[in-house]
Amino acid sequence: MANPEVTRVPEPSYQHVLVPLDGSELADAAMPWAQPLAACFGADVQTISVADGDDETERLRLHVAELLGTDADDERIHVVVGGDPPAEIGRLSAELGSCLVCLSTRGRGRIGGAAVGSVARSLMLRTGEPVVAVGRSANRSASLTRRGPTAQTRDRIVACVDGQPPAESIVGVAAAWADALDMSLTVVTVAEPSPAPDRDDVPWRRSHGPSQDADAYMSELAARWDDVAPDMNAVAVYDPINPASGLQAWLKEHPAGLLAVTTHARSGLGRVVLGATAAAIVRVSPVPVLVVPLR
Repeated sequence: MANPEVTRVPEPSYQHVLVPLDGSELADAAMPWAQPLAACFGADVQTISVADGDDETERLRLHVAELLGTDADDERIHVVVGGDPPAEIGRLSAELGSCLVCLSTRGRGRIGGAAVGSVARSLMLRTGEPVVAVGRSANRSASLTRRGPTAQTRDRIVACVDGQPPAESIVGVAAAWADALDMSLTVVTVAEPSPAPDRDDVPWRRSHGPSQDADAYMSELAARWDDVAPDMNAVAVYDPINPASGLQAWLKEHPAGLLAVTTHARSGLGRVVLGATAAAIVRVSPVPVLVVPLR
């Protein structure tokens, strides 16, 4: 297998963090993560909601104002009446410029329920920009923490690779985010605990993970990316079920502030479908997931 190109990625910079909200508790769960992200980037938090009518507009404005600790007429609160939520999120993101979307993936109603696929279509497919997805399993009482005298164990970004060259692009992206957020970087691969074949001419067949010795692969990966991420910690995790299961268990023992994955977003019938592995990881991850489309 040819080694992928090692590429240094510029540090991300955002002026706005946009949070789609529909008035539900699950959609609100993105806010505790969006606010410290915005603080790290020196950005402001903007919100967008879609209402069915004037009565719901007022209710949503009051609800969001309470979340932000501000007045209902704050210009950061955007409520659109009768629009298509995915289109409105994409429109406002483009209008604001320099914008990162941070959203809950399992809220109810017109935004939370369908936002992952729709925003992926608007942002990942059209612009190639990442989104931060807060899944159902994300710790509602936790928050992202930068390194420093008071930092706890959430000062780490964890990037997931699968042994395939395209997925390794996440290492460069995660390293840039780690620098921007002043966090450490750990790269993890989750491999099926399958024994090596007795003969060299027999391929290593795993249901998931590198098609070679996983520990050796991670050592080689760390050496290859040393110029870009010299302090990176590379770890092989073994799980018989799937990568999502392995990451979920590992993160419980090794807390992080952010998980980063790539996805093969594909278009069809006007939609973007999150890759099955990435979607499963978002669903079970105890921390938000930075979902980066493969270019």
